[in-house]
Amino acid sequence: MHKELFQLFQGDDSCYLKSSLTGEDDDRGKKGADYITVKEPLTAKHWKEHLDGKMRIGIRPEIGEQCLWGCIDVDPNNYKDYNQKKYVEIIRNYKLPFVPVKSKSGGLHIFVFFTELADVTQVQKKLNQINQQYFLSNEVFPMNKAVNMPYFDANRTKEFAFDEMNNPVMVGGFLDIAETRKIAPKDFYKFQVQEYEAESEWGHYPPCVQKLIQEGWSGNNRNNYLFNVLVLEMKKTNSLTVKNLEEIGHTRNSEIFATPLPRGEVSSLCKSVHKQGYEFQCPPKHPEFQPICNKELCKTRRLGIGEAIPEIIDAFENITYIQDTKNVWYEFDFKGQHVIVTPEDMKDEKSFRVKLLKHRLYWMTLPKPPKGPSPFELLMKGIVEKAEENKEHTYEDTLEEERYKVLKDFFESHVEQDKFTKLKDGYVVLDSKTNICYFKKITLSNFLKKKAHGVFNTTADALRLLGCKRKDYYEGEKNVWFVEMPEFVSHIAIKNNSLKNKTLTEIDDEFHDKFRHSETKVDLQKDH
Repeated sequence: MHKELFQLFQGDDSCYLKSSLTGEDDDRGKKGADYITVKEPLTAKHWKEHLDGKMRIGIRPEIGEQCLWGCIDVDPNNYKDYNQKKYVEIIRNYKLPFVPVKSKSGGLHIFVFFTELADVTQVQKKLNQINQQYFLSNEVFPMNKAVNMPYFDANRTKEFAFDEMNNPVMVGGFLDIAETRKIAPKDFYKFQVQEYEAESEWGHYPPCVQKLIQEGWSGNNRNNYLFNVLVLEMKKTNSLTVKNLEEIGHTRNSEIFATPLPRGEVSSLCKSVHKQGYEFQCPPKHPEFQPICNKELCKTRRLGIGEAIPEIIDAFENITYIQDTKNVWYEFDFKGQHVIVTPEDMKDEKSFRVKLLKHRLYWMTLPKPPKGPSPFELLMKGIVEKAEENKEHTYEDTLEEERYKVLKDFFESHVEQDKFTKLKDGYVVLDSKTNICYFKKITLSNFLKKKAHGVFNTTADALRLLGCKRKDYYEGEKNVWFVEMPEFVSHIAIKNNSLKNKTLTEIDDEFHDKFRHSETKVDLQKDH
């Protein structure tokens, strides 16, 4: 068995960890241990010593920038009364490709194994996503840290895996389960994290409250823990009456605590929270929350502390980003429109509003609180954090799309048909006979500066993209550029107002314009 475990848990070959239990437990019942890093390769022989109970080992998953396995280290609120059954059920019910194993400290190591080497960064990203939805651990591996291995002293071990029915299994059974649940890296990267059905807004809760509801509590400080649960309920629904809050409080009291608080205490606490409108109790002032606190994660959650991202972020769907070595673009679906934005568009609400207006979407300014960060800044932060890399399109593809949109806007907003005298006034003139557009370079330059700063490096870039040519002299104007009407431009409205639908008389300027200038043969010169 030791050789199979050696192959399964391949990792950093430059060192390994030796540990030994101290025999002391902390306030939560977590078993204490001493650690020594050994700077030499781990061998199959070391695994045999581990299984024989002679040496307890730990391994870093990283093999350079890759790994063959990862781990979520579940750290319970209370190790003394901890039961892994809930997590085993989560793994089974949501078909997670994980193997749960009792850890040396008394918690749970939730392992994932890959069919081939996987990218460390992508593994970390997906494991963090899964962890935040189901487990709320503070440690997700790989993280340049060693994980203690299971089945120390295998014949008498308490560090065993569990099957899907929560039955402990010995080494052979563990190896079978691990092999069965191996997943290809590409499938793991794409793994869809389902909503945890425990509660409808589960993913918006502060981590401490989520942990309490998920695991329950049998220790001290019940009043303080229930306090935070009640504050959450007030944040969820600010129209709650005292009676409503009491009903919820009594239910939570019986669900969370092994020994519930007296009903009178719960009622008094509910009345106090409802009247005062308290905020959450947090470390360091309330150190009892430290083991189940994740401040940075809490800030990102809508019902968490302080830096709450505005609820409107839920209206932004399919958020992705495309990046090259110099630039990044964000894409999302918003109110039925697909929108592409640059960092320049996201720098302030005014720029963002202008961008959305181009998609016929009006952006209402978010109300600003008397103190704290701007809701718009938090919204942009949320969009950036939620964005997943879009590898189906390249940065160049998206950039081209944006450039063509700019040029489409230029032609459609500037085109006049057959009115060549308007060239000098900043118009694009369409010759209805040849379907060729004429314009001055300065007209395009002014438009790009005003409406599309940063999309093109120079006006010449835009001219090259269209395949424009230059005439030294045309219709009384010097240096006139021309191109066949681009296919991506809609000019139906222009054609509907064309001379074909109009009878000209001698009082119309267009009648005389036909005779003012002799026809000039199109001269296709090289770009200058």
